[in-house]
Amino acid sequence: MTKAAYIIDDDRIYQYSFEKILSIVDAEIDCRIFQNGEEAFQHCKNLSNSLGSFPQIIFLDLNMPVMDGWDFLDELSALDEKLLENTSIYIVSSSIDEYDINKAKAYKVVEDYLVKPVSKAKLEELIASNF
Repeated sequence: MTKAAYIIDDDRIYQYSFEKILSIVDAEIDCRIFQNGEEAFQHCKNLSNSLGSFPQIIFLDLNMPVMDGWDFLDELSALDEKLLENTSIYIVSSSIDEYDINKAKAYKVVEDYLVKPVSKAKLEELIASNF
């Protein structure tokens, strides 16, 4: 089984460093990066149409251009639930606002809310529990 993770974030420096840390934690993870929610959702929609498999983990930023993390969650939640049954979605945001944290946790598809920067130890824990 292929280990797969999506990083959905518009910050290229964060993308690069997060992907590097993931590869240190587990070099077998196939990481795919999306610049915004629209790009990621179109990819997920294509997967659902072709009955492709979703990644085990999605790391989702909230504040992005084109389609933000909230809109991505709304669109993704409208897809068949079975597509996401083996996928854990983690919000990864710099926001520490209780409103954002509570709103994220209200989504059935969201596993947890993580505040940037995410430590290597936390990533090790998430990887161990998802693969």
